[in-house]
Amino acid sequence: MKNTLRLVLALALVALASPGRADWRSQTGVFRIGVVDEAAGSRSPEHFSPFRDAVSAAIGMPAEVLLLRDAPSLIDAQTAGRIEYAVLSALGYAAAQEMCGCLVPLAAPTSASGAFGVRSVLVVRKAGGDGRAALAGGPVGHGPAGSLTGDLAPAISFRLAGSPLHGAGLDLVLQPSFEVARDAFLAGDLAAFFAWDYAAPDGAAKPEGGLAATVAPADDAATEITWRSSVIPFGPHAVRDTVPDDVREALRSMLVALHDTSPAGFDAISPSLAGAFRPAQPGDYGYAVELVRSLSASR
Repeated sequence: MKNTLRLVLALALVALASPGRADWRSQTGVFRIGVVDEAAGSRSPEHFSPFRDAVSAAIGMPAEVLLLRDAPSLIDAQTAGRIEYAVLSALGYAAAQEMCGCLVPLAAPTSASGAFGVRSVLVVRKAGGDGRAALAGGPVGHGPAGSLTGDLAPAISFRLAGSPLHGAGLDLVLQPSFEVARDAFLAGDLAAFFAWDYAAPDGAAKPEGGLAATVAPADDAATEITWRSSVIPFGPHAVRDTVPDDVREALRSMLVALHDTSPAGFDAISPSLAGAFRPAQPGDYGYAVELVRSLSASR
């Protein structure tokens, strides 16, 4: 009986000491935030210190920022568990989620005009009052190669009479940049080209800006948009699903308020998108996952 009691007590102590029961903060020690080094080595982790400090204050534990050389390195670090938190692109999040199914999106930035993402669109010069007729009568610009809205989304999602972009018999001309494509279209050298446009949440006013808006304004009778892809939201800040729920909620709340509570932290982590963060959900990135799956299947 005594030996049985000792065994039960020993097993109870082991259970209490196991990682599953231990405090997550003490087990983790330092909360690791991964960011792609877009400045190619000219920026140190200290550049992100206002954001790091906001994270640390929100979750009540030390935090550090790790600079990764590129998106694949960032995805590898998070899916392998070397970092808890990552600042991802939409396709980066989708690719990582396809690899491990272990990420939880927290929040994503918006543009200053209120856009929460972008779409690929086909801008067409009308011919005889019908923009679609112009597709058969002149070159169609796409690209630059590898771009999300100028190349990947059209190649995967665009259909003309049921045929995909590269099987529709169009006179496709690869463009080196969106600017070159825009100028060629405005000069009359392209009958149409794939551009990008800002997207707003359902029911919200259309955000200002976007390449398509500059060449095909709503009141222009000479041009029209004949195709739009699904929305690709701006990339999320995401954590591994091992991060406890209360920590996730603290981080999400911090991000949503960051624009007002820590302008320096906001500017450090979101230099190109000046709108406030909005809460993000896995379903927001369904189209990005579709694109990643299609790309994987074609290779």
